[in-house]
Amino acid sequence: MTRDADISTSLEALTARDLMGPPGPMVRLEASLTEVAERFLPGPSRHLIVVDDDGRAVGVLDPRHLATAHRFGPDHDPQIRVKDLSFGQWVAVHPGDDLRTCARALIEHDLDAVPVVSEDHHIQGLITLHDIAWAVAGIPVGPRAQ
Repeated sequence: MTRDADISTSLEALTARDLMGPPGPMVRLEASLTEVAERFLPGPSRHLIVVDDDGRAVGVLDPRHLATAHRFGPDHDPQIRVKDLSFGQWVAVHPGDDLRTCARALIEHDLDAVPVVSEDHHIQGLITLHDIAWAVAGIPVGPRAQ
């Protein structure tokens, strides 16, 4: 078997559980735009998991979604809630989903990250485009910034 065949075979065996990083910061649907900005500013995270009152994942918010808030004007930031923002169609993968399924979820829905959720939609982790690229490049899975 050639090295390329070995890599291809090992890629086929990868699941979301293997690819995912930590979920990172979370924000509730009722959080204000000001709170969202405060969560993005201090750290390296480029994604916030949006959760409902029961802690179940309902979506992923990234800085480009904040652009939708400009329609309200900056004076309204404290009144704007996450639920008012356009953070797109809900998409998630499950821990046992394979690499191809994870990559398709990101590509087909034009996302930078997709949450990995349990059957009851509680967050298990987060898969980013970088996670997929690292896997294909053969870079070992380990702690990394999301």
